[in-house]
Amino acid sequence: QCSPENVEQFILKDIAGKRNDTILQEGGDATESTELKNESVAQDMSLFLRSKFGITIKAEDLKDLMAEDKLSRIKEEHDQTAQGEPQKEEVKQSNSNSPKGEKSSEDSPKMDLVELVAMLMIPEFRKLEVMEQKVEGEGLASVSDENFEFCVNAMIHDLASFGSSEQPSLEITPSMIRDLFLRYGETTLAQDDELIDEMVKAARTGLSDKDQAFLDKSTFVKALTHDIEQYNLDHEESITTNYDDVFGNPKMKNSAEAEEPQNAVSFVNKFTMETVDMVAHTYFCRTQMMINWLFFVFTYFAYLYYETPSFTRGCPRFKYMSGWAENKTQAECNIVNSILDWLISFGLICAAGMLFVGLGSIGNNLKKTHLVPCLFAMAFLIFLTVYFPLTFGIIVPGQEPLIFMRLVALTLGSVSTIARLRLIVIACKQHVDLTSVPFTSLKSEAAIKKASAVKVAKLQENAFALHGKLTESSAIRSYFGQALTSFAKLDPQYRKRFNWDDCRQDFSSGRIVNEDGVFFSGRLLSGNLAQMLLCVVIMGFGYNATKYVRDNWIPLEERANAVAESLEMVITLAADQTIVKSAVDGCLEMFVLFLLRVLYFLDNAGLLRLDCILLGTFLQSFCERAFFEDEDDGDFACSLFTSAPEQLCETMDPIFRPTTPLGKAMPLDDVASAINITSLVSPISKVVSQAMSDNIASQVNILYPRDRSMVVVPVAVAAGVATLCALIITLLFLPSITATTLKLRTGVIPSVCDPKTRTQYTFNVNSGTFIFGSMFWGILASSLLVGGIVGFILFLAMWQVTAYLIMQGVALGIGISVTLLLKWLLKRTCRTKLYRGFYRNNPLRANLAELVNESFNFATSVAFAIIRMVKLLFLAAFYVGRIDTKFLAPGANEYLGGLVYVDIFPDYFIADILSTEAHRHPYIERLGTLYLYKLKYGPTFATRAGCAWRLLFVTGLMPWLQKYRVASRRIEKKSEGSGSIHSA
Repeated sequence: QCSPENVEQFILKDIAGKRNDTILQEGGDATESTELKNESVAQDMSLFLRSKFGITIKAEDLKDLMAEDKLSRIKEEHDQTAQGEPQKEEVKQSNSNSPKGEKSSEDSPKMDLVELVAMLMIPEFRKLEVMEQKVEGEGLASVSDENFEFCVNAMIHDLASFGSSEQPSLEITPSMIRDLFLRYGETTLAQDDELIDEMVKAARTGLSDKDQAFLDKSTFVKALTHDIEQYNLDHEESITTNYDDVFGNPKMKNSAEAEEPQNAVSFVNKFTMETVDMVAHTYFCRTQMMINWLFFVFTYFAYLYYETPSFTRGCPRFKYMSGWAENKTQAECNIVNSILDWLISFGLICAAGMLFVGLGSIGNNLKKTHLVPCLFAMAFLIFLTVYFPLTFGIIVPGQEPLIFMRLVALTLGSVSTIARLRLIVIACKQHVDLTSVPFTSLKSEAAIKKASAVKVAKLQENAFALHGKLTESSAIRSYFGQALTSFAKLDPQYRKRFNWDDCRQDFSSGRIVNEDGVFFSGRLLSGNLAQMLLCVVIMGFGYNATKYVRDNWIPLEERANAVAESLEMVITLAADQTIVKSAVDGCLEMFVLFLLRVLYFLDNAGLLRLDCILLGTFLQSFCERAFFEDEDDGDFACSLFTSAPEQLCETMDPIFRPTTPLGKAMPLDDVASAINITSLVSPISKVVSQAMSDNIASQVNILYPRDRSMVVVPVAVAAGVATLCALIITLLFLPSITATTLKLRTGVIPSVCDPKTRTQYTFNVNSGTFIFGSMFWGILASSLLVGGIVGFILFLAMWQVTAYLIMQGVALGIGISVTLLLKWLLKRTCRTKLYRGFYRNNPLRANLAELVNESFNFATSVAFAIIRMVKLLFLAAFYVGRIDTKFLAPGANEYLGGLVYVDIFPDYFIADILSTEAHRHPYIERLGTLYLYKLKYGPTFATRAGCAWRLLFVTGLMPWLQKYRVASRRIEKKSEGSGSIHSA
């Protein structure tokens, strides 16, 4: 069953169809349910009063209070019987199992839509009584005298056309009222003699027993309003809350006189901490709440974030180019300390939020506002505003974005302090004229009251517009029947898609708040204001980044190894010494072998006469002399060979005493090992290492952008695109809130009437706390992604390494685009000449054209795939920051039977709007006010007789609502057999 907060889905769908700016839904969820259970209404209104005003009252007590005025009876079970389902026996059995004295759910009264509309029109009926004494203002827009008189005459005409052809008497008697009920199909009420007697007394209010009452305009007004005189129409234009309109508030000049209410049902007002209520929005100044939240956010990121202690900083650093095994110790330390760091960060954020928003909002209300708490809150705000700048300073060289955030935090703290001072002044006064107080959220209360009046008045005008004049030639002899026929012929009217321009115009004209009654949540407005400030922050970061790359670009003449050294985390500039030493050893070994081959060749040719004994004797004496005289040449000579001088002959026999003929294989490896090359490895390795490092630097310098503009221009463009993206998302948010609200009200977006979505949204009702942070970080991530993608593509187009590839792609794209344009022109011509709708004028030529077209499209489909991929990537990056709308279709967003949601944040957004609507919808506000009047005045307000008269008016005015009327079905069905009561 649909709860009252969704009543606009019924009303806009079935009543306000003539309104040309109303979004309508053809069939579907908005009309699935045809009744509202009274116990559901009582339960919902009990929760509404508790959630918004802190009024604790049992749903059973509220139901009993309203049930005495209900006109509904037990719903006839013939609907299910017609479907072939067993009814009576099962119902009786289930009723017999109910506790004694209690009604089963089947026997409990039920409030249908006709009764609900009649309740909503109570203020409009009250206006009819005072219209002549009070100058009609904008907030008192109601039914005109002509329209109301037409409605009375239509009822008289329909009464005359019912039953006997004789002109009926217009004197208000039980018989006449019974005929009216029967004429409108209310057979159940026609049998209630007690109710009919009460209605006659109501119509004769102010008359003596001898006077007669006739059905005319004045008498009908008296019958409609005799029991609602307590309703004060002055409050419809006053800047007060609904609660204060009924029970009064000594601090409000325009509220009712504060008095101890004589409540029909006892209830308790509990403390709800309304100063921070982000659901019912019962704080006095919404701007104060928004500023406190932004003050907290910017102060945290400007100061507290950098001062938060971190245990992970004490952990050893991860080893570069190492795996999990090598970094096991580092990983364990970072995991444990990361948990501690995040717990501390979360605790600090929660504590800061409680201090900044909680303590900073003390006194942001008008009920029993004391001076001492307000002074304490103001002193605390002053302390927070000046403590951080004095302790940590504001100016940080080279950190322009941080300076901006600290200046914004200082400004927000100052504004919040000034706003607090204003609340202190208000707390010291009695009967404040709130019309002179700027930035009060109570103006939204007045706007919602005005919107409810405008919507109900428009509803009545639309209904009157469907009543045409009867002619003698018409086959329809009653206004009741003609209205039904006109409604059946009504064409649906649609409101055009809501965009920024519409939102701007409607905001400037006040239509969104004063007519549509859209209430903007403080949470959503705070997030939107934070997004505006983030646009400036993103622009500042972009300017800083552009300046950084401009100043740090390295010219060609200064480049050398600077570029490679700056990339030391990616590449290693120094050559690997193991690789270098191995290469040098191999080169020296090859050189020694080559030298020995030359010596061997020369010795065999007789050009050299090598004597190993003479060489050994010389080395021995030379080394001994060099040892005592400490000569460098001696060190070199003595370290030239690895063998002792006396062993040279044996080691170098292949050279000095060759036994292998020239040209044959000669075992020189052993001879080469006798020569010591250690002293040559180190200097040669240094030369090779330097050469390798110089080569790496040279290769990196080739990849380095040649010109400064190659990096400055892409970064500047990326910053501009990121700022533009953030600005677009920010500007689209308020129109999106408005459009989503209207779609939810009219059933375009399934909400509370769809069991699946109702469960989904009610489950996520407390997930609105994600919205502020998601709006903040989402727009930041989205702008950086979109700006980064655009900047990266522009960099590739300008970089000397990839410029030629982009040029080839551009040339290819231009060629394909021209070809596709010619193909599109040809296709358009063929479609115009060869097709009419889905049929072909010339099948032969059409088939030939289709064959050519399909062959061509097969070749060009790769371009369409690439284009689609690029578009989806850009849209995905852009929609990261748009939590207010869904990017994925429902089927693509849910997996595993709804257990896994790819993108759940739009549901959080809708759930938050529905939560706001449940507390701030114009119809809900009006119903809540009427229930408050009922709690205060009890049985004397909205009596059973008055409800019956108003029911007749609504039925005559909007007969198409009869499909929701379920009161008379059971009695009418039972009376068919006896014939005691004839039905209309």
